[in-house]
Amino acid sequence: MAPEVSESTATTVEAPARRWHDLDALRGFAMLLGIGLHAALAFFPLFWPVQDRHASFDGPFDEFVVAVHGFRMPLFFLLSGFFTTMLWRRRGLGALVWHRVRRIGLPLALGMITVVPAIDWVSERAFESATPVTAALEAGSRGDIWTPIFLNQPGGVDKAIEAGADINTRGDDDWTPLHLAAVMDQPATVYKLLAAGADPEPLNIKGETPLVLAVWAGSVGSADLLVAYGAADLRWSKEPQWEDISWFGAGADSKAGEVERSSAEDDIGLESWVDQFHHLWFLWFLCWLVAGFALLAPLVARAGQLIGNPAVRRRLLWLLVPVTYPLQLAMGGGGDWPTFGPDTSTGLLPAGHVLAYYAVFFTFGALAHDATTDDGEPLIDRIGRRWPIVLPVTLVVVLPVGLGFTYEGGQWWAASLLQVVFVWGMSFGLIGLFRRVFATERRGVRYLSDASYWMYVVHLPLVMAAQWLVRDWSVPAIPKFVLVCAAVSALLLATYRAFVRYTPIGTMLNGPRTRHPPVEPSLSSG
Repeated sequence: MAPEVSESTATTVEAPARRWHDLDALRGFAMLLGIGLHAALAFFPLFWPVQDRHASFDGPFDEFVVAVHGFRMPLFFLLSGFFTTMLWRRRGLGALVWHRVRRIGLPLALGMITVVPAIDWVSERAFESATPVTAALEAGSRGDIWTPIFLNQPGGVDKAIEAGADINTRGDDDWTPLHLAAVMDQPATVYKLLAAGADPEPLNIKGETPLVLAVWAGSVGSADLLVAYGAADLRWSKEPQWEDISWFGAGADSKAGEVERSSAEDDIGLESWVDQFHHLWFLWFLCWLVAGFALLAPLVARAGQLIGNPAVRRRLLWLLVPVTYPLQLAMGGGGDWPTFGPDTSTGLLPAGHVLAYYAVFFTFGALAHDATTDDGEPLIDRIGRRWPIVLPVTLVVVLPVGLGFTYEGGQWWAASLLQVVFVWGMSFGLIGLFRRVFATERRGVRYLSDASYWMYVVHLPLVMAAQWLVRDWSVPAIPKFVLVCAAVSALLLATYRAFVRYTPIGTMLNGPRTRHPPVEPSLSSG
C-alpha cells in the first residue's frame, strides 16, 4: 500500500498501488533496444567512430537504426510522463522532485565524470587505429561505390569501377557519387569518376550540380576538375578565384556539408565528442521536463477538475498527437537534410524544437495517467487494443513508405506526416502488445526492467570497445552484430548482479532491492 496525495492538500489516504508491469517492461525494452541501435552503427559508413570492415549500405543496419530511432525515445518519454504523474499522485510534488534528483540528476552527474570520459577515450583510440583502406577495398570489390567515398578511399572507388559499379547511380535525393565526392572535398575521387565517364552536370532533386556543392563546400580542386571536364563555370569570368564567389565554403563546417544529416545545432561527429552528454542526453532532457512538470502540474490538475466530463478531457489529450506534426516538420533543418525521426541534441542547451517534440510525448503520458474511459477504465489500458492491426501496418506499410518519401525525393510535408503516423503507431501498438503479454508480473522480466537502466547508462563504451575488437574479423556483419549485442549485454547483466542491484548504486538507480532468502528444505517427522 502507498499513500496517495490529493491534488489540493497534503492529506493522505490509503489506496491500492497498482504495479504497471506492462509499462515497466516496455520502458525497459526501450532502454535495451538502444544497445542494439548503437551496436548497429558500426556496420554502415557514417559518423560512428568505429567502422567495421564490412560497413556498407547494402545490409539491413541502416534501416534498423532509422526505424528504431524513429520511435524509441518518443515512446520512452511518453512512459516517463506517465510514471512521473503516478509518482506525483502517490507521494506529492516535493517527494517527486527529490526522487527525480536522486534517480536522474545524480546518475547524470556521475555519468558525466565516468561514462562520458570512457566514451571519449574509446572512440578516439578506435578512430585513430582504424584501417578504412581494407573496408573500402572490400566494399569496392562488391561494386559498392558509395562506401569508399564515405571513407575517403579513392582506391576503393577504383575497385568499384573495376567491379562494374554504375558511376552515375542515384542515391538519396538523387545524388550521384560525383555529388558526394564533390561535397566531401575529394578531388582525387572526383577525378577518377570523371575520367571513368561520369556525367559532370547531373542534378539532384534540389537542382544542384556537383560543381555547386563543390563551391559550397569550399573544394577548389574539385571545382577546377569539374569545369575542366565540361561543367559550366559559375564564375563571371575566368579571372576571379573561386573564393570570390560570395557563398564559397559556406557549408565547409556544417554537418550537412559532411553529409551526416544531423541537426546543424548539435554536431555528433567525433570532433564534437567533447563536453557533450552523448547518449545521456535523455537524462538531461528529463531534468528539463520534470522541472516543467513541477511548475505546471498543479495548474493543469486544477483545469482538469473544472472540465468534469472525461470525454472532453480525452479529446483534449488526443489533440497532442497532431501537435507533433509541425515539430517534425522542423527536423532536419526543415527538410534541408531529410532525416527520419527527431534530431539529436546532446549539448548543454537543448535544441528548442527537439525539447518541445519530446515534451509533447511526455505530456501525453502524464495526462494519460489520469484519463479514463466512459466506464471508468484507465485509458492507458485501452490504448493500443488494436495492436494486432496497428503494429503490422505501421511496420510493413507506413515505415517503408515513410522512408521512401524521406530519402528518395518525396515532399517533406508528406514525409513528416508519415513519420508522425509511424511514431504514434509504434507507441500505441507496443503499449497494446505489452499490455497483452506482460500485464501480470514475471520475475525475469521484472529483473531485466530493473537492470535496463544500469545497462543503458554504461553500455556505450563497452559497445564501442567490442566493435573495435571485432572490427577487422573476416566474419559476416550480422553474426558480429549479434555477438557484440550478446557479449555486452551478458557483461552488463553480470555487473548489475554483482556490483549494482544490492548496492548503493542500485538504490540510486531503482530504489532498494532485497535479496530473496534461500528456501530451506522442509523436514518431515519420522
